[in-house]
Amino acid sequence: MTMPTSTGLLRLAFDGFDQARARLGECLSAHGASADAVAIPATETIYWACVLDEQLTSDGGYKTVRGKAKGDVMRGARWVRNRATHALPLTVERTGGLSLPIQVPITIEPVVVRWLRADRLPPEPPKYVDAAGRTAYDKTFAERPASDPVEDIAQWFANEHGRPGSRLHGM
Repeated sequence: MTMPTSTGLLRLAFDGFDQARARLGECLSAHGASADAVAIPATETIYWACVLDEQLTSDGGYKTVRGKAKGDVMRGARWVRNRATHALPLTVERTGGLSLPIQVPITIEPVVVRWLRADRLPPEPPKYVDAAGRTAYDKTFAERPASDPVEDIAQWFANEHGRPGSRLHGM
């Protein structure tokens, strides 16, 4: 068996992210999509984003850029990926719509699937506490519509593709 090249692995990870992102969009477009249904492509999208991020960390330039505030979306992604992988929590919830009891005046919020706040997810095991990751997650994911941080990640990778010396240039 021939192993894929480094560029081939990056392409695989990027394609995985892009395809999962498309599935997330399709799921969110479906009328009445439950949080359970959205959690699957949302978590898959974050998984592939983290795979790509981890492949890129061997590039010192990438690590430098990711270490700045704009890299918070990737730190937040890694934190929630770890929570989803190790604790199996539902990381999103459906909000809005009509709920009981009905009070006057009636306000109907749009139905949106949002990422949960970190304090609503299971805590990390003590030896794996990542305070910076948790803070980045709350800043870039928590209480936002499920697709918003994913689109921020897509923009992050688009910016990385344009960075001189980026390993994404070979794709």
